[in-house]
Amino acid sequence: MSETYQPSEKAVKIIEKIKEMTATPAIFIERKDDKTKPSLFDSKFGGLPYWDMNREYPTDCNGKKMMLLAQINFSDLKEFEIDLPKEGILQFFIQTDDDVFGMDFDEPTSQKGFRIVFHETIDKNVTSEQVSGLDLVRAEENEEYSPVYFEAALSFRLGTDYMNPSVAGFYDVFAQAVKTVTGDEIEDGCIYSYFDEGDDSYMYDELSGLDHKILGYPGFIQADPREDMSEEEMRYYDTVLLQIDSDMSEDGQDYVLWGDCGIANFFMNREALKKKDFSNVLYNWDCS
Repeated sequence: MSETYQPSEKAVKIIEKIKEMTATPAIFIERKDDKTKPSLFDSKFGGLPYWDMNREYPTDCNGKKMMLLAQINFSDLKEFEIDLPKEGILQFFIQTDDDVFGMDFDEPTSQKGFRIVFHETIDKNVTSEQVSGLDLVRAEENEEYSPVYFEAALSFRLGTDYMNPSVAGFYDVFAQAVKTVTGDEIEDGCIYSYFDEGDDSYMYDELSGLDHKILGYPGFIQADPREDMSEEEMRYYDTVLLQIDSDMSEDGQDYVLWGDCGIANFFMNREALKKKDFSNVLYNWDCS
């Protein structure tokens, strides 16, 4: 959208109504500067994972050890009054030699090419030397098959997220907001033609759904993969466990890159999250 464009009063009111209708808490994730090097136990993208040496390390269907995509230490989030564990480390692994980064188009919950691991208790006696001794591939050292180019420590802030046009079910919300604000009844499929081009761009700027986050609403470059599921399945995968966006520094250096500037989502069920059951997670990423 042009920096000089001024959205119409109608568009502003409709988008504000959508925000009012869909506001929900989310934890937004920011990559710390390069000088901040994460420890074995810290939240991070890439790097060396914490590992309980008494557990079997995750491997892919060919028996090769997986690499760490992301690690979330829930103690970093305990100040937020939100439905997440207050302690423990959650890890996201992907296989080391797959050009689609472990995603299975036919079985997106199979955890054959990716794995979700939760450590409810942490052994602080585990050392980086011990974990390095497992002979692991680090994501940032595996550029051909990894979306993570540099290890990065993470920080978190609690904020408010809003439903965006790429999420399944947005049409009904949009139609209701339009009717409330203007009294107009829009026809099915007219969401993209109701606004003129400038107002349409304004909507996507205000409701992008992008960024790294936990909870809130997912964002997509293509479409919500849950739209192809049954209504029961769509309701089950109701929670964004983690979203990792493509991430570029101000000087144009890629830190995370999903294909052609894409985005990745991990979904699970809210009640399962409360029970700390991470066995059924849907993994998807898409790009332009």
